[in-house]
Amino acid sequence: METPAHPPDSGLVVVSNRQPYAHRRDGNAVRVEVPAGGLTSAMDQVLRSTGGTWVAWGHGSADREMVDAGGCVAVPPDQPRYTLKRVWLEEDLVENYYHGYANQVLWPLCHTALDRVYYRKRFWSAYAAANRRFADAVLDLSRAGAVWFHDYHLCLAPAMVRKARPDLRLAQFWHIPWPDWSVYRACPQAREVLEGLLGNDLLGFQVPLFVHNFIDCVRECLQAKVDYIRSRITFGGHTTRLEAYPISIDAAAFRRMAEAERTVKLMARLRRRWGLEGRQIGLGVDRLEYTKGLLKRLQALDLLFERYASLRGRFTYIQIAVPTRLKEPYLSYRAAVEALVERVNRRHGRPDWTPVIFMDTKVEHRDLVAYYRMADVGIVSSMYDGMNLVAKEFAASQVDRRGVLVLSEMAGAADELEGALLVNPYDTEGFAETIRRALRMEPAERRERMESLQRQVGEHDIHRWIGDILTDLTGAALPDAGRGLPLSKERGSLEAAIGGRPVGLMLDYDGTLSPIVRDPAQARLPAGNRALLLRLRERMPVAIVSGRGLDDLRGRIGIDGLLYVGNHGAEIAEGDRILLRQDHAAARAAMEECLERVREALLGIPGVIVEDKGGTASVHYRMVRPRDLEPLFARFTHVLEEYEEIFRITSGKKVLEIRPKGLWDKGRAVLWLARRWGRDRVPLYVGDDVTDVDAFRALKGRGISVSVGPCPDADFTVEGTAGVTALLRRLCGPAGSRPGATP
Repeated sequence: METPAHPPDSGLVVVSNRQPYAHRRDGNAVRVEVPAGGLTSAMDQVLRSTGGTWVAWGHGSADREMVDAGGCVAVPPDQPRYTLKRVWLEEDLVENYYHGYANQVLWPLCHTALDRVYYRKRFWSAYAAANRRFADAVLDLSRAGAVWFHDYHLCLAPAMVRKARPDLRLAQFWHIPWPDWSVYRACPQAREVLEGLLGNDLLGFQVPLFVHNFIDCVRECLQAKVDYIRSRITFGGHTTRLEAYPISIDAAAFRRMAEAERTVKLMARLRRRWGLEGRQIGLGVDRLEYTKGLLKRLQALDLLFERYASLRGRFTYIQIAVPTRLKEPYLSYRAAVEALVERVNRRHGRPDWTPVIFMDTKVEHRDLVAYYRMADVGIVSSMYDGMNLVAKEFAASQVDRRGVLVLSEMAGAADELEGALLVNPYDTEGFAETIRRALRMEPAERRERMESLQRQVGEHDIHRWIGDILTDLTGAALPDAGRGLPLSKERGSLEAAIGGRPVGLMLDYDGTLSPIVRDPAQARLPAGNRALLLRLRERMPVAIVSGRGLDDLRGRIGIDGLLYVGNHGAEIAEGDRILLRQDHAAARAAMEECLERVREALLGIPGVIVEDKGGTASVHYRMVRPRDLEPLFARFTHVLEEYEEIFRITSGKKVLEIRPKGLWDKGRAVLWLARRWGRDRVPLYVGDDVTDVDAFRALKGRGISVSVGPCPDADFTVEGTAGVTALLRRLCGPAGSRPGATP
C-alpha cells in the first residue's frame, strides 16, 4: 500500500539487522510491534529529533503490506518523524546469513569460542548477498549524507557503499568483542571482513583493547599503513579512524522505573511468591547462551552452598535466562544449564527453600527493575563480553544503594565500572568466595560502591554515547532534542545583563567550541561553529582562550582576525603577531626533565597521553581505564613532588596540567583582553572546565561568564556544545542589526 509522504530527511542513515518497528498481522488487523532494547529505543529518539532513515531487515508478517513501492514507511506510526526502509531477505538467505555466518562463525570467533565455530561455504555466499542488499538499500537513498552501520551482521556493506559513493561519511559500531590475532586468524574470510570494515571513516569498539586487537589483525593480514599512536589505518587510499565508545543505557529511565510505586508493589508480591522474606537475594539476568557463563556461575554457587552451610535457607539465587536462537548449540546449552540447576537444588535444597530459582522467560524492563532493586547481589559472569549492559541496568536500578555488583573481569563493563567486585569466571573457588564477600559486606561499603557505579553510569549514558559517535562522524554536535533551554535564565536574561552594550567575546576551545573527545589531538572545530565565528568577528572582537599551545590553537581554528590565547594565558597573538609571551625559558630545562620522568613513570598504563606544549604540559587520561587511575595519580604525584617549587599542578576534565609558577592563568588573560578592548565593551567569557573558573572569577563585577554545564562561579549556564552554538547564534543577532552590538 502507498503511505503518506515521508518526513524531512536530515541525511542521517542508521543501518542495522534489527528494525525499530515491525508490522504483524493479528487476525484481520495489523498491529505494530516495538522490539525491546535500549539501543533501539535510543536510536529511535535520535531519528525522531534529527529526521533521516533507518535501514533494517523487514521480518514482520505484515511488513510488506505497510510500505510504499520503495520499501519505505514513515515512523513512528502515531507521529511520523523519520523513514524506515525495509530490506527483504528470503528465508534461506536469513538461515545462512544470520543463523549461519553471523552466529556460527563471527559470534563464536569474536567471543574466542573456537570450538563452536562452524563454517560452510553457503554461509559466506549468503552473508555477502545479504550485505549487498543492505548496501543497495543505502545507495537508493539520494539524500544520504552520514551512514551509521551496526554490528557484526554488516561487515561487508561499508566497503560496498564506499566504492559506489565515496562522498558519504560512514561509521560502524562493533557491539561484540574483537579478538586478538591468534584467535582471529581462524576466520575463513579474515582478509575480506577486514577490508569490508575499513570502508568506514569511523570504526567504533567497546573498549580500547578491542581497538588494539583490530589494529594488530590488520597489521598481520593486510598491506596497510597503521598508525598505532593515533589509531588510524590507511588502506586502499582511504583512512579509517578507530575509537573506543563504551556503550551504555538510559540510566535515568531505569531509575524512574525502579522508583515507581508499581515497582515497590511488585517487589512485595515477588517476595511472597518465592518465599524471599528475610532472605538475601542474588540475581542473574542473561540470554541463555554459552558466552554468558551460566554453567561456571552455577558451579560457583554449588561450591558456595557446599562450603558455607549457614547460607542454606538464608540466600536464594534467581536466574532469569532469556531464550535465544532456539537452534543448536543453544538448545544443548540450555539443557546443560537446566540439569545443573536441578543438581544444585537437589543437593542443597530444603522443603521450605529452593537455592536456585530458574526462570527461562523474558521479563520486560518495567518488571525487571523490581528484581534488580530487591537483589542484594547482582552477578554477571560472562566468559567474554563486549560490554554487558545488565551490569549497568542493575546499578541504575539500585535506588536503595544496598546491592553489590559481582562482575566478570572478562566483560567490557569491567573497564568502566569502578565499584564492582571483579571475578575470574574460570576460578570457581575465587568466584564463590567473592559472592560470599558481597553477601557479608557492610552497608557503608555497599553504599559507597553503588554510588560510584551509579555516578559512572549516569554520567556516561546512552545519549552521551550516541552523541559522541555522531559528533565524531558528522563533525557537529547532536541537535538539542528539546531537553531544556539553550541558556539558563536563573539569574535573569543574558540580554538584560549585556544591557545593549557592545560585546567582547572570549571562548574556550575544548569542551566549549569543540566537543570533548577521547584523544585531544582529534578535537575538531564543528563546521557550524566555524561559520558562526566568521560572522561574529565582523560584529565584535573575538578571542579563543585555551590551555593548548598557541601554534596548535591557531592551526585548529584557522580564522584570521581573531585573538588567540594559548597555554592558559601565557601566550597571546593576533594573527602572526605575538602580543604577549611570558618568558618560561628558565623553567624549560626543568620541564623537559620532569616530562621525561613522568613518561617513564606512566609507561605501561594504556591510554595515557603526555603532551609537551612548550611553556606548559598536559597529562591526558580520558582513555585510561578506571582501574588504572589510582596508580596513574600515585606515580604522577610522586614525580611532581620533587618539582613543587617550580611547577603548579591544576586539573581539568580528564587532564592534569603542569605549569611553571608565575605564568598567567586564564583570569589574568581575560582581564588583559578586557583592558585592551576598553571600558565601553562588556567582556563575555564562555568555558567548561576547572581552568575556566579563573576567568569566571576574574570577571565578577566586570563582565559576564557562561559555563558549559553547572558552575557556581558562572553567571549563566548552557547545556553542552549545542548550547554554546545556540548562544553564538543569539550573539550574531538578526540580519541587518548593528555590527558590534548584541540582540
